[in-house]
Amino acid sequence: MIILGSGSDYKIAQKAVNVLEDMNINYDLRVASAHRTHDRIKDVVLNCSDEVEVFIAIAGLAAHLPGVIASYTTKPVIAVPVNGSMEGIDALLASTEMQLGTPVATMGIDRGDNAAWLACQIIACNDKDVQQELVDVRKGYDEKMQIAEDDVISKIAGKHYQRTKRVEHPPEVIDKKLELDSDTRVLILSGNYSNMEIVHKITQTLDTLDIKSQYKVISATRTPGKLEKYIKDVNNQVELYIVVSNLSTVLSGAIVSLTTKPVIGVPCSSHIKGIDSLLSMVQMPPGVPTATMGLNAGENAALYAARILSIYDENIKEALNKFTNSLHRNNYYE
Repeated sequence: MIILGSGSDYKIAQKAVNVLEDMNINYDLRVASAHRTHDRIKDVVLNCSDEVEVFIAIAGLAAHLPGVIASYTTKPVIAVPVNGSMEGIDALLASTEMQLGTPVATMGIDRGDNAAWLACQIIACNDKDVQQELVDVRKGYDEKMQIAEDDVISKIAGKHYQRTKRVEHPPEVIDKKLELDSDTRVLILSGNYSNMEIVHKITQTLDTLDIKSQYKVISATRTPGKLEKYIKDVNNQVELYIVVSNLSTVLSGAIVSLTTKPVIGVPCSSHIKGIDSLLSMVQMPPGVPTATMGLNAGENAALYAARILSIYDENIKEALNKFTNSLHRNNYYE
């Protein structure tokens, strides 16, 4: 279900609709404001969404719509911040920096298309046909790039343009194979050991929800060949990935490029308070979304993974509901 905070955001919604139409995914469209028509939002989420697997919330300015939706459901909510008075930065931060227990996967500013692609990836976790369609779409990107390259050459190449010769260099042979326990559902990846505190929050929360995970450290820039090999080794074994990364989040982008399964990203605080990590993680090009959480929000990343898995796993759904209720209990009044 696509929910717009304002009818004026229809062009952003159109990007999502185009993707869902191409992927033959059924969808609903609603317009409701989190502030002006709060009861309307509550009614839609509680009473009109039994068939819905994923919510896409499109909102600008304060952009509280995704969080309000997430507060009334344990289904995955995808936020699309809209470019407004602060170039969309206000909406972006409002969408990512959610409280513990109400995780929202945020896309880049105005990236309605990536919200739809992530929705397709989530649905594909339990739909082999959609999964194969995503793989086929990815394969078609190379053909589109070749067409674009030919077009660029025809437009700007001058008399000194010269095609470089192709010389084959065998890739590095990596014999080691990444092996996971057979019941692993979530693979957590980090580029270094400096983010262990955040990783621990993820694993602890997943353990509480009885979701089997494993954690590996690997660099996307120092050992790119090894990363590619490892993802190929385990991609058919896991259901989704959680990536913890700081500075320029090359790792999350690299993993997104190597899989069509959902990738949940946790940007981490660093030299400029994590803004570099957040922006380089969330502002992905069309077709390759990262489900970006707030800064250092490891627990919310785990809870978002649970929201995805709970769509088709009743045991996780029950555990998630209990966990969420325990978070929302205010002991001061009880």
